[in-house]
Amino acid sequence: MKSCLECMPCLGRTAVDFARRSSDDPEIRHRIASEAFRLLADADFAQSPPYHAGAIMEMVQRIHPLDRDLYQEEKERSTLLAKQLTAKLDSVPEYDPDDFESRLRLAIAGNILDFGVFTDLDLDEAILSVRQAFTKPIDRAAAEKLHRRMDSAVKILYVLDNCGEAVFDRVFMEPYRDRITLVVRGSNSMNDVTRADLRMSGFDPETVAVTDTGSCVPGLIPELAPPELRRAMDEADLIIAKGQGNFETLNEIARPASFLFMAKCPVVIRLLRTEPRSIQVRNINF
Repeated sequence: MKSCLECMPCLGRTAVDFARRSSDDPEIRHRIASEAFRLLADADFAQSPPYHAGAIMEMVQRIHPLDRDLYQEEKERSTLLAKQLTAKLDSVPEYDPDDFESRLRLAIAGNILDFGVFTDLDLDEAILSVRQAFTKPIDRAAAEKLHRRMDSAVKILYVLDNCGEAVFDRVFMEPYRDRITLVVRGSNSMNDVTRADLRMSGFDPETVAVTDTGSCVPGLIPELAPPELRRAMDEADLIIAKGQGNFETLNEIARPASFLFMAKCPVVIRLLRTEPRSIQVRNINF
């Protein structure tokens, strides 16, 4: 997906957040913000919004090298909340662990809850938010098409999104775990999953197949992916991409892919001609 003028304010807010988190020094914060706005002023709109977010993160690292994850606290809190929620799923009458659509809705529930924003929710409030995933309209024909494709696939590439959300992804992919290779970010990228976050999210890095994007871009840009990931994409019978950032970077690929997310961004909503905060199961090339 290409960027547009409407993407710039959102990217600007992201840049300010990076500056604020990177240092308490006003001069360093000002330098980061100023350089970020210069990057955005010259932004190539042919590139996706996550591409520009990644460029800003790389610039931050050049200006003020960091040996810590700026979003570690949010990652840990959101993962804890997600684990507490999965332990309480028996209180969600709409959830059936043996039903594909039910597990699919649960996977998308993490995107609805938006763990990066709502990590301070009371557990009961969070359960109510998750229940939205079981009451919102869903394209059942697309969901069933995905079900059939997953059942027949030998190799599935599963591109993770945020921490917290990944706990729900693990539940969704459990019946297919032997066919799945996980894709994580190559380095710290906001609250997205990296290799270092897998064990916390309930995955065993020693038994699950994993590859990474090779960068801090909050998405997967095939042209920038390392050879190992490009081969995995070529060999996969199906690519499942979670979250809006992965949709923005992969929506034009020629491989069989399914995008699972909630439409939050006005640009994406307009592109898909859908409703705000709607559940999306978008299949392409199969």
